[in-house]
Amino acid sequence: MRREARPFDLEALPTVAEARRRFLAALPAWRPPEEPVPLLEAAGRVLSRDVAAGDDVPAFPRSMVDGFAVRSQDARAAMSRGLRVVGRVAMGSAPKATVGPLQAVWIPTGGPLPPGADAIVPVEATEAVGDWVRLREPVRPGDNVLSRGADVRAGQVVLPAGHRLRAADVGALASVGCTRPWVYRRPEVAILSMGDELVPPDRIPAEGQVRDANAYSLAAAVRADGGIPHVLGIVPDDKNRLENALRDALQWDMVLMSGGSSVGLDDVAAEVIAKLGPPGVVVHGVRLAPGKPTVLAVVGDRAVCGLPGNPVSSLVAYDLFVRPALYWRMGWPGGRPPATVRARLAEPLAAPKGREFHARVRLVAGPEGLVAQPVAGGSGQLATMARADGLVTVPLERSSLPAGETVEVRLLV
Repeated sequence: MRREARPFDLEALPTVAEARRRFLAALPAWRPPEEPVPLLEAAGRVLSRDVAAGDDVPAFPRSMVDGFAVRSQDARAAMSRGLRVVGRVAMGSAPKATVGPLQAVWIPTGGPLPPGADAIVPVEATEAVGDWVRLREPVRPGDNVLSRGADVRAGQVVLPAGHRLRAADVGALASVGCTRPWVYRRPEVAILSMGDELVPPDRIPAEGQVRDANAYSLAAAVRADGGIPHVLGIVPDDKNRLENALRDALQWDMVLMSGGSSVGLDDVAAEVIAKLGPPGVVVHGVRLAPGKPTVLAVVGDRAVCGLPGNPVSSLVAYDLFVRPALYWRMGWPGGRPPATVRARLAEPLAAPKGREFHARVRLVAGPEGLVAQPVAGGSGQLATMARADGLVTVPLERSSLPAGETVEVRLLV
């Protein structure tokens, strides 16, 4: 049976910002191992080496529209007399026709500019009559032409080391012929759950037992953020068994455990983590709701995070502290700012005394824009998190936010 936990001294605990600063400052300089990967597997990975273009992109001047390749100096005359069409540009091959005085060549979007031409007239700005075309407006040199190297010059760094690859980035690599970029290895994260009351999700809980949801929500978060999760199972409330499990888990890049992180006699995470090695526990408890009993530690070059057992608290602590550490381990220490939207608060929000409150909200489209509707529920009610679209922060210095205030909603991913 669990003994009642002693309360934290709130005044002695760090703020969320201070806890994150201490934790990230304790992480050592780290360069992950690197590996080349096929381009189709590169999305979401972090480049470990600069990628430079071997040649100009595009490699030839191209048309940006369907139309006629012309000499711009003939444009005014062509508005009255017209130009004779002397050929067509075929996609995928060099132009066979040359544009001479008072001549034009039909060209499709992306086609190579034929010799003699220096501009393209869009087809909608022309009037064709047989083999002649009359222009409705003048053009200047370079109009509607994508010049050679306009996208990338030979030797130019297309994407630098440390950049996390998005869909457009993968296309940019393909455009310069980089088919196996060098990237940092994905961090592997051990995930443990602690508690005599926990059973696996495929078991029917007896009275007093609950299914372990935390391991699976944390594993999903790690995978979504680019890591490889390893769910190692449930550890009973026993110091020796927890220490052994944590030492085994240190073979992975990071360790997450949920439960056992408060200060009761049977909540032993911080005590055991402190034994694993220096520099040890950096933070034990944060002025945060939900998520006050979070433990943040560094063991050698491993981040070890003891997250609260309540599932909402666990995910909020992950969002605030674990994700930045995961980005550090994957070679992307700056990370990505959270996606946010602005919305009008439908109801007032009040924070627990002395803590920064991260409230669950559901977004609803209103006649004047988005409305953030608070989702009521305690930190043990995971379904409330599943119904939420994002989190709204009630700052420590304000303690409450009134209905109608425009707030920033941090979107859940």
